[in-house]
Amino acid sequence: MAYAILRVTKMNSMGSIGGKDSHELRQRETLNADPERASLNRQVIGTVAIDDVKERLGITGVPIRKDSVLAIDVFATASPEFFTRNHPDDIRCKEFQRSLVDFLYKEFGKDNVVSLRAHHDETSPHWHATIVPIREKTIKVGRQVKTERTENRLCAKDWLGGDRHTLSKLQTRFANEMKHLGLERGIQGSQAKHVAVKQFYTLAQEAVTKAESIQQHFPRINPEQYAEKVEKPGFFEGTESFAKKSVTNAINQLSTDIEKVNLSIKQARQNELNKTAVPAINALAQKSDTRQSQAEKALLTLGYRLDQHGGLVNIEEERKNALRGSILHVLSNCTSLQLFRQELIKKGIKPTLSEDDQEVVGKNRYKVFLFHDGKGKPISSRELGAEFMGSSVVGKIEENVQAEKDREAIAKSKIAYETTIAKSFVHHKGSATEFSKYLKSLQPDDIEEISRKIGRDQGVIGVEYIRHRLQVDINKNELQLAADRDSLLREGYDIGRKPGKNLGIG
Repeated sequence: MAYAILRVTKMNSMGSIGGKDSHELRQRETLNADPERASLNRQVIGTVAIDDVKERLGITGVPIRKDSVLAIDVFATASPEFFTRNHPDDIRCKEFQRSLVDFLYKEFGKDNVVSLRAHHDETSPHWHATIVPIREKTIKVGRQVKTERTENRLCAKDWLGGDRHTLSKLQTRFANEMKHLGLERGIQGSQAKHVAVKQFYTLAQEAVTKAESIQQHFPRINPEQYAEKVEKPGFFEGTESFAKKSVTNAINQLSTDIEKVNLSIKQARQNELNKTAVPAINALAQKSDTRQSQAEKALLTLGYRLDQHGGLVNIEEERKNALRGSILHVLSNCTSLQLFRQELIKKGIKPTLSEDDQEVVGKNRYKVFLFHDGKGKPISSRELGAEFMGSSVVGKIEENVQAEKDREAIAKSKIAYETTIAKSFVHHKGSATEFSKYLKSLQPDDIEEISRKIGRDQGVIGVEYIRHRLQVDINKNELQLAADRDSLLREGYDIGRKPGKNLGIG
């Protein structure tokens, strides 16, 4: 089951809001972000967050205290398996974004939601909203005689509170709003904590660097031991539940080992044995030759990894989604199977045909594609879905070929029509007024005859194009027709007049 994920961060200064802009607009290095996918990011609401916040504060005239929370950063996403692919056009992304906007407006008020950005350049799609937490408050004034007045106040505490219960209720409301998408709330009261990607890598690198120069006295944690303890799934046990149980068992065992090492670290510090303390940390952050931690290796053994938000990612499904995106992109412009194959190879994907697996559609038989991406065993089109089967690929290529023929037919029809219009202008001595009268006099039968005569060489689509262009010109006024006449002249057509002062409407 996929989960709805929501996190909030207070921002007490314009500097922190500006830093948020730098990160979200990719003006500084962003770990795990692919620069080549940066164009997929979208500004859904507002412009630059710091400008939007200043504008909202200025319009409301809200008083700002030294300890005021100027804005709230709301991070929202769902478990990776919820999204079909990480793209702004993905139907799941659109549904989640639409529901998120509805929730933000309902929860914080439409005017307070000053910015919303969608990120599609990282592993999983996610959204950052900037909220100015303003509410209308009724306050009492006066020392002896109390009177009431209403004014705008910054009230982040109304939403974030001073304890975890208020935040928990906010996350519950968010999950309830997302329930119609099939999303659930995470475990209530969980002790899991989010660690920023940059912070994680910084801490890990510090631990590794220090450990290289210090003799190690504590026994290392064997990164393989957690995977070795994984039992075989029961006969009635599903793959997903087995994977979750295995990861939980491995992490529980790792937690026990961490506690033992932490105790050793405390004792080492008390005895001022620095040369033994840091290696204990290294036992936790130790990297293999590929710089993978023990926890990561245990997850990889089970076919999972953690994304930057702590979510569990199915590596094989992630690989399939990447293949789906690349294949659909290539297929959208291909006009032959040979070109389809060549373009995929350029992207590092080699398509072959299965020797023993076929798809039968009516009287036709198609061999099933096998896609080799160099990241494991080949993935067949059956695993990717119906639109990647041979019949669908051939059908899409045929559509592309027909679309190309239609574009060529329209281009030729356009030239034939403009040539005819230029000749008509010559017949009317270049007068837009006389040409307009002629067009307005045409009857339906005349329009049909002209359309067939000019467009017949290009088939039905040619006739339809001419009919449409002719009807558009009939509805134009003299000034518009004069502009068309002048344009034809600039393109080299003879329109019955020479360039100069005599190019008026008449």
